[in-house]
Amino acid sequence: MKKIKYILTSLLLVFFLGSCTEGWEDLNSDPNNPVDVPAMNILTYIQRYSCSFLYSITEAEYSASFAHHTAKIQYIDESRYEYREAHINNRWNSFMYAQVDIKKLIEKAQEEGNTNLEAAAMTMSAWLWHKMTDTFGAIPFTEGVQGEEGVIQPNYDPQDAVYSSLLTMLEDANSMLANNNGLITNSDIYFGGDITMWRKFANSLHLRVAIRMSDVAQSAAATEISKILSDPATYPILESNDDMIALQWDGSSWREPWMDNSTGRDDHAMAKTIIDEMVALNDPRLPEYAHPATADGVYRGVTVGIAEADEGTFQLNEISRIGFRYRDDPAGLSYIMRYPEVKFIEAEAYERGLATGDAQAAYEAGIAASLEEHGATPGEITAYLANADVEWDNATGSLGYSNLEKIYFQKWFSLFKQGHEAWAETRRTDIPQLPHAPGSPYLGNGYDRPPFRFPYPADEYTYNEDVVNQWSTGIVDNFWGEQMWWDTRNLK
Repeated sequence: MKKIKYILTSLLLVFFLGSCTEGWEDLNSDPNNPVDVPAMNILTYIQRYSCSFLYSITEAEYSASFAHHTAKIQYIDESRYEYREAHINNRWNSFMYAQVDIKKLIEKAQEEGNTNLEAAAMTMSAWLWHKMTDTFGAIPFTEGVQGEEGVIQPNYDPQDAVYSSLLTMLEDANSMLANNNGLITNSDIYFGGDITMWRKFANSLHLRVAIRMSDVAQSAAATEISKILSDPATYPILESNDDMIALQWDGSSWREPWMDNSTGRDDHAMAKTIIDEMVALNDPRLPEYAHPATADGVYRGVTVGIAEADEGTFQLNEISRIGFRYRDDPAGLSYIMRYPEVKFIEAEAYERGLATGDAQAAYEAGIAASLEEHGATPGEITAYLANADVEWDNATGSLGYSNLEKIYFQKWFSLFKQGHEAWAETRRTDIPQLPHAPGSPYLGNGYDRPPFRFPYPADEYTYNEDVVNQWSTGIVDNFWGEQMWWDTRNLK
């Protein structure tokens, strides 16, 4: 009898415990950290997250400063190449975090059979890998997102191999999008689900990758560029300023990063180089790029990385700050790719014989589009194109630029607030030729240009030492020595 009581008691206890624990999984789930989310939510997150780190205020402090678009006026270390290790670690890690999420998005899209979403994710992936390799050189392209497969010390791929893979990724993405299979909803905060715009993004990015490698792999680049420019039906690209690829911040929950920084700090101003050039050309974009100095209404930039001894040679109210469009608007834009860049790629390709077309027409269309984007009138555009330092086939200007150099110069202007791209182009073309920061502790190291690269982060030397040491032997003073694969300048 006692045995039966024990059995009944045990059964009641099991029943009671089972009843009590019913729903425990829900009680122990954190709704703010779900273990699974819809695929479109991942795309939205990647789109916002990518812009939040690529176009944060550190862009003004590093890449845009290296390109002499912006300069620091307080806490000037970054403009003098005295970097903060946390910034380097964060940039590397942010690239890798984004790629891990993109890998999961691609897997989800494949499970759903949504090739449009898969191709959009591939385009995002190619865009971010391109940014990363042009920042660091060799990167863990093949093995870097294989942590769940047990690869915790990934090997790096050389930059030429990364470029080759990027071209394949973008070709495949365009082909998949052309089949138009699957839905990308209006949760897509770049294009609202517009498949044609995703194709234009993939193909315009394809042009950017190809032109950047054109000095070291001319034949391959020419093949890619000609293929795209000769067949717009198969390879649609950006066609007007309406096709701008950018993220517009909502101005409340998510404010444009440069504006958000400016509400509590005043560290950033316009670089002397770009201000001086725009003033000399009477450039109608200047009032949108910059504010005049509050002291006297004059547009005046500051030397990038000014020497410490010269800091007292100007007052803060004598220096132009970044203009309303680019820093003061909480609902401003982070620019990924714009139509004028495509026209300047075309102009360069035609001028160098990489493709067949009218270089002058493409060049002038690129300038007109950039000026129109910033509110210039038709008369202002005509006058600007007639300036001796802008006009095609005019060698009487003070700069002495050839037609090809004028293409590079105007492209540099048009890439304002795309600091990474402007920096990459000045490294590739040396137009305009930019000096080493006069306040740099590395002045006199034999390299008389701004940095060639970012250093590899300290975390890589801690956790992936054997691999990173294979690729860092040519680096000099963190930023120089080993140039990008596509950087053919003879600088030492």
